Amino acid sequence: MYEALIKEYLKRLSLKDINDFANKNNMPLKKNEDKVIYDFIVNNWKEVYKGDGSKAISTLKTKVSDETYNNILKLFNEFKNKIK
Repeated sequence: MYEALIKEYLKRLSLKDINDFANKNNMPLKKNEDKVIYDFIVNNWKEVYKGDGSKAISTLKTKVSDETYNNILKLFNEFKNKIK
């Protein structure tokens, strides 16, 4: 059931959503990082959701700034811990 909800949400996800979320979490993105993050989410959500999310996220390390990468990891861990 959750997978179907996630798939439907991803159909509506936009670069604006990525930027709004980043700004709301005091994580301003550098040029084109929103597109990199969007592509990552669309292509890797199952791995993050069901697999080793940290390993999947590590693929972003060379694609975004160190600051953005560290913020992504921080947010991932915060939200992961809320779910437990």
